[in-house]
Amino acid sequence: MTRDTALTACSIAADPHPSARIRYGIELLSRALEGSGVAVQAAEHDRCETSADQELRILVGARGASPLIAELEERDVLLYNTGAPGEDGYYLSMLPGRLLVVTGGNDTGVLYGCQELARLLECEREIPWDLDRGETPDLALRGPAIGLQKTTVEPPRQAYEYPITPQRFPWFYDRQLWADLLDRLLEQRANVIYLWSGHPFSSFVQLPEFPEAQEVTDDELTTNREALHWLTTEADRRGIWIVMKFYNIHIPLPFAQHHGIPLRQPRPTELTSAYTRASIAAFVASYPNVGLYVCLGEVLQGDLYGTEWFVDTILPGVEDGLTAGGISERPPVILRGHAIDPQPVVEAARERYPRLFTEAKYNGESLTTWNPRGPWQQQHRYLSSLDSVHIVNVHILANLEPFRYGAVSFIQRSVQAIKHRLGANGLHLYPLFYWDWPWSPDQVQPPLRQLDRDWIWYEAWHRYAWRADRDAEAERGYWSRRLGDQFGSLKAGDAALQAYEAMGQIAPRLVRRFGITEGNRQTLSLGMTMSQLTNAEAHRPWPDLWESHAPNGERIDSFVERELAGEEHIGETPLDVIRDTRHFAGRAVEMLTQGDPEVRCNRAEYQRLRSDASALAELTEFYALRVLAAIEILTYRAGPANNPQPAAVDRLRRAVDLAEASVGHYRRLTDITEATYRYANSMRTPQRRVPFADGAAFGHWRQCLPRYERELANLAANVERLAVMSSEVGQPGDWRLASDGGVGSVMIVEVEPAGQGGVALLG
Repeated sequence: MTRDTALTACSIAADPHPSARIRYGIELLSRALEGSGVAVQAAEHDRCETSADQELRILVGARGASPLIAELEERDVLLYNTGAPGEDGYYLSMLPGRLLVVTGGNDTGVLYGCQELARLLECEREIPWDLDRGETPDLALRGPAIGLQKTTVEPPRQAYEYPITPQRFPWFYDRQLWADLLDRLLEQRANVIYLWSGHPFSSFVQLPEFPEAQEVTDDELTTNREALHWLTTEADRRGIWIVMKFYNIHIPLPFAQHHGIPLRQPRPTELTSAYTRASIAAFVASYPNVGLYVCLGEVLQGDLYGTEWFVDTILPGVEDGLTAGGISERPPVILRGHAIDPQPVVEAARERYPRLFTEAKYNGESLTTWNPRGPWQQQHRYLSSLDSVHIVNVHILANLEPFRYGAVSFIQRSVQAIKHRLGANGLHLYPLFYWDWPWSPDQVQPPLRQLDRDWIWYEAWHRYAWRADRDAEAERGYWSRRLGDQFGSLKAGDAALQAYEAMGQIAPRLVRRFGITEGNRQTLSLGMTMSQLTNAEAHRPWPDLWESHAPNGERIDSFVERELAGEEHIGETPLDVIRDTRHFAGRAVEMLTQGDPEVRCNRAEYQRLRSDASALAELTEFYALRVLAAIEILTYRAGPANNPQPAAVDRLRRAVDLAEASVGHYRRLTDITEATYRYANSMRTPQRRVPFADGAAFGHWRQCLPRYERELANLAANVERLAVMSSEVGQPGDWRLASDGGVGSVMIVEVEPAGQGGVALLG
């Protein structure tokens, strides 16, 4: 600015009694102005014009609520050239007479408008005098999940059952941590936090009619109430809605013991219904700003009783709470479409409770593709058609653990699919290491916060949830600059971006083509046994809708069948995945090596990113060689009567060589991760089944390596036994190999002790 045009003073006007969100927006804007040397003063709220002694007047207000904004619209002074702001949207307009309007479709939009004006001022050191712009987000809800859950079970409690106490969740009471998170989410224009719990009510409310249900002490209850009220107040100032998630039918342990009933209830009873209705009513009355998020499925036999429980117990509990609290406006209730058919529940509930939102997983419990299809896509499209808010849950991310993930183009395409193909308008984002919030799994002292380590994960999802359809080249420049800021130079930032993009393709391709499950029952980064690759159906805990989780293609067994039949292959094949993941792994290592000399700051984090790339390269080779070995074994197995002729045994020897090489890469992977990670999986419970049962006993690569070495030794020894048989038989014979290790059979690979799930490779 020149001396004649430099802004030195301004006033900010708002309607009387502005909301907490608008007040906070004005605070942000005032700090930015004062930081630029501009004196700020309050102005009369009942005037729209500037006066001769004022250089700039800023008017702040929401459309439909501010008489001043309405007056400007009616006089055709305030025009929206890029469209009027919608829900959470904002608009900035410099009107004649140096009247700058900051408005929005609601109070949150006004907050974002103040935030955007403050950002412009901080970046450009001035306010553009021709300002006329606005934005409205693509998705109505945008925010992360945080689990009030732990990595291990506390018997006699069951999974997900954790009373909320300072001993279990010290971070829940850490107000500085919450303030940092809330500020970061506001920067990213996220507007919701989903708190997950099995049964939170007994930690936050006291029921005179059910005193036996309280799971915390009176002092802990008081502390919890104060913590939640503080959190909701601070979140509301930043335009963030706190939502509490709970399962059904879960009840408190002392309540179950007092009444002599099981902790988990698969169907409604008069007692459990009365208790649940009372606890929800008390919670709604005590915390009117906290949303409720209901998972009917899993324990409750949802398809039989879900509609009854939701319509006759949960919704009446909400309505009782509204009445008791004198609350006139019904809050949204989110219904999770998981482990039940949500359609009959939704159809029965919407007429009674119109403010019903829905939620369903994006593509299971892993990140597998940016294009869900089949039944998964159909469910989303049905729920999106209900003229309400339908939320897509990017859930668990078990296949990405424990490494960093910053493939921003993969994330952008995913959000574009959410918006355009699924028709949804809400995002529910899991952390990369959900069960260990707030800490990352890195073996670093002091511990790294996920909020800091995985900043690009959160920022990318929220950026595209705000606006998905952005120019690809401009986005590459944006992210290169952001990473350049982190590592001190644009070249280092661009190298990191290209590495992130390449690394982000590896785990999704591996799990969608080779995984036993795609959820939190498999730790992809710990590998898979040969038996799991060649006998996948025998290890799968339930049928998976792979047609929903992956592009068209073939798994290993179908690939071998088509190959032997001479048929044309369809879509993505195992060999495609091997080729592609090797390419991406090599590119990531190469880019980070090239960028290393350009790093000027945060070198330790850059080296941790390089370590992740090296680990993923070793993991890629482990899988590639193992899959090639599995193809050899399945080809042998498909031969006539599993005939152990010398030529066929040579094929098995090639499989042994490939498996041996894969174990060599696993040893190098173990060496890398020994110094970098405390463990690979954030949930260390018996629910983890692949590659080995018990997530606590097999949570690190060092714990798994001996099992792979034993498997290799068994494979090699048994193939040599086949070679001896082949030389003795000399002529074709019926050498079918059974999985029971009985007479006349050969157990090629014994992964687990007999009788505990061992599966013959050739059986």
